[in-house]
Formats: sequence, structure tokens, C-alpha cells
Amino acid sequence: FFSGVRSQGGPAHPHSLSFSGPSATLRCQMRVPSRPRFAVGGLGVLRRIHTLPREALFYSACSAGQGKAAAQPCIPTGEQPIAVMLGWVGCGARALAKYADLYCKRGIDVVMLCTTPAHVMLPVARGRGTMAKIADCLAAPPHSHRPLLVHGFSAGGFMYGSLLVELGCRGREGAAFASRIKGAVWDSPVDLMGIPFGLSRAIVGTEGTATQRLIQTALDAYLSHRLPMHQSYQASSDAMHGTIFRDAGFASPLAVPSAFLYSKADTVTVIPDIQVVCDKWRAAGCDVEEVEFEGTKHVSHLPVWPDKYENVIADVIVKAFPSAGCTPI
Repeated sequence: FFSGVRSQGGPAHPHSLSFSGPSATLRCQMRVPSRPRFAVGGLGVLRRIHTLPREALFYSACSAGQGKAAAQPCIPTGEQPIAVMLGWVGCGARALAKYADLYCKRGIDVVMLCTTPAHVMLPVARGRGTMAKIADCLAAPPHSHRPLLVHGFSAGGFMYGSLLVELGCRGREGAAFASRIKGAVWDSPVDLMGIPFGLSRAIVGTEGTATQRLIQTALDAYLSHRLPMHQSYQASSDAMHGTIFRDAGFASPLAVPSAFLYSKADTVTVIPDIQVVCDKWRAAGCDVEEVEFEGTKHVSHLPVWPDKYENVIADVIVKAFPSAGCTPI
């Protein structure tokens, strides 16, 4: 599940990425450790464990309505559940803060990731690597007991799949982390074959232009089955469709209440692809709700249908945290 659009209210930041071939790809893949870094051996280690990656921010449940100004780079101690929001490509903190408010005003803290093109273009060094750092923060002793909910937008599905792959390499610690995930919301998800169109659209900011089509063609070649990078994308997609992580002793999809949000007016998502995944999740024991929004574009459901969107979120929260004491609205 991949792709995305730039955030509303401003232009997408330019990104320049270059690759020198499969050898460069392999070097990126080798930089990411496959084991967690939980040991506490001094102030430097503590800072590394508790400080989120630079593209991620923390919003306290007490900061509802305060917007971007309330963001923090670290996760403070608390007892509330945490919603992990994985944004679309090019989104900003200001745009995600509107979604974070839906959780904060219900007593749920939020960790949100502003996904960049690099997270998708470098699936191991930046994609899985970033999710590994977020997992380290959430698995540190002050937070290791707190239940989680995942809310992914477009490319956020890819980031979540990368997280599951990372957890699958962590043995019992990975399985313990996965067991804390109690619910999921997927806004405009896109599967593996949608990466070239969706990512090129996110980078350019529009579709149908010569530049967008040129980037899409280049991405088609970049994701070729003949290149080793394809394996990383496939592993993330497989994790969303269903994978058994034998080393860790758990399987995906996780049997948690979930909602999939989409629209026929969205030119990036493919509804039949989403419905295939929904059927697989139901077969795995998930309580899955499909919600169609009328006339809305990619990851643009909340501004057009705010009440309907919030009702979906509220329903998943109640199912995911029935005894957590989340504030009803």
C-alpha cells in the first residue's frame, strides 16, 4: 500500500534522488540494523531511544486544537493509548494535525510521521529504517505497556508493512510489539502496482503532465522484478496481504478492528485492490468496515465529509480500546 499527494495549502518540497545501480541499493539496505536498540547505557542512549526520527512528531492528548505548535520531538511518559499516524507522501505537520485532533480530544496521544518521497524511494534505509526508530521509541520501558492504533494514509500502508517486516526480525520483542496494536484505519490505500503513478503524482503535485509521466516511467523501471529493490516493496505489500513471521511467532494481518476509506473519484486508489485486502483481513478474523466517500479526491475525505470521517474514527477507537477510558465525544 503506497503513494500519496502533497499536503494542501502549500507546494511540495523538491526532492532530488539519484541512484547508481543495484550496488547502491544494496549499500542502503545494509545500513539498517535488524535488531532493536533498547539497552539503556547513558544519556546518549536514552536520547536515541526516546527521540523520534526527524520527520516524526508527538502530540499529547492535552493539546487538542493547538495545531502544529503543540508538537514535540520526544514521547513523554503517559498512560494513554497512542495513535501512530503514517502520513501520505509530501504531507506536512499542519495537515496531519487536523487528523491528530480527532484522537487527542478523545484522550489518545498521537505519534505522526510526515512521509517523504525518500521513505518510499529508499524502502530499507529510509522506509523500514524510520519505522524501526519509531518502534524503538514506542518499545522503550516508559511506553512499552501502552496500546497502539495505526492510522495510515496512502503511503502509510507501505510504512506499516515495513514496520511489520521489521518486527518479524525482532523475535519475541517484535511479537510483543505487534500484540499492542489494537486497531487500524486506512485512508486511500494503494497497493504495490500503484507506486509509480501515485509517487510521481506526489512529487510533481499534479497528474497528466509530461514531467509526471516521465517520472512514472522511471519508477516503473526502478520497480522492475529484475532489480533487488523490488523485493523490499513486495515484502511490505505481502505483510499487508498476509504473511507468517515465523522467527517472531506472529502473522499478519493482525486480527484487530479496522476501517478502509476510499472514493470512486480518487484517481490513485484502485477499489477492487482494496476490497481484495479487506476480504483477506476478514478471513484472518479482523472486524473490517469499508467506508466509501462520495466525490472526494485522494486523502481528501475529512475536509469534505468531516462528520462522517470522525464517526468512523470514533467507532474504531471504541472497538480498539473498550476499557481504556478514552473520552467520548
